Amino acid sequence: MNKRMMLAALLLVSVVMAVFGTDFEERISKKSWYRDYFNEVVYRKDRNILVEHQPRLKEPYSDIDPSFAEITYWFDDAGRYWDRINCHKWDDSEYGCYIRIGMGGFRYKANKVAPDLYKLELEDVRISQKEYEELLERGHDRRFALDATEPGYSLYFRFDGEYLYIYLEDGKTLHETYCAYDESEEKALQEAIRTNEFDMTKITLPRHGDGTCDYESGRGVPGKKIVDGLYRAKENLRLRETGSTSGKAITTMQANTCVKILSLGKEETIDGITDNWVQVETQFGANDTEGKLIHGEVGWCFGGYLK
Repeated sequence: MNKRMMLAALLLVSVVMAVFGTDFEERISKKSWYRDYFNEVVYRKDRNILVEHQPRLKEPYSDIDPSFAEITYWFDDAGRYWDRINCHKWDDSEYGCYIRIGMGGFRYKANKVAPDLYKLELEDVRISQKEYEELLERGHDRRFALDATEPGYSLYFRFDGEYLYIYLEDGKTLHETYCAYDESEEKALQEAIRTNEFDMTKITLPRHGDGTCDYESGRGVPGKKIVDGLYRAKENLRLRETGSTSGKAITTMQANTCVKILSLGKEETIDGITDNWVQVETQFGANDTEGKLIHGEVGWCFGGYLK
């Protein structure tokens, strides 16, 4: 091999290392990452929102773990309701790192495919029907893991400021979203959930990489709905194919269904309320009026019926 070829080979190796080298563990360990619905808890100053997303919290603690029978209420033990990401080195094997996402974990190896995008190749993603149901009760729909026929699987992690988006193997389907809390904010959050009293001088709601926040002033004000903001249906609410009362109904969301606004439509006055029609995506835990899961359903609804 001549010097020119050797130089080209070394350059190729350096490029590959630059693309596929990873600082994933360092980035994810700098702060604590909690599921995005904790933002709703803080914004609305209501710890009971957690129960909507984690149905198992309704069960007495002693039914789950008799050794903790002295703990009467779920909010007295952060270990019961926390829903965050942990990551650590396991061993020196190919899949030598371990990541715990909520209540389930995987051994993995990470590749950096862009400045803020990482591909985590999981060693074995498969779970049993029992594990699936238990995770579902804790707020995690791991259908992709239940349906997996092969052990290997990949998840994509995209950092956006204080947001972390997890996508399924297709790289397009959003699986879960987490948000960053530093050490002092995490302590304040847990204390706020324990007492249901929120000191907003100690907790700041997360911002995206461009500096914007989903909870800026104007959120929830008629006619001023915010794209990417999270809202809830005030009552059972139809989801339509188009932004109009004449639009074909897709489904009817249960009251308190959480939705994310994707875009704004025309302004209209309905029942004396003036607001925009909004295109929304139903968030995790969404159900129709018959109790069927409609997580990820996209359609239009009248913004005046969102809170």
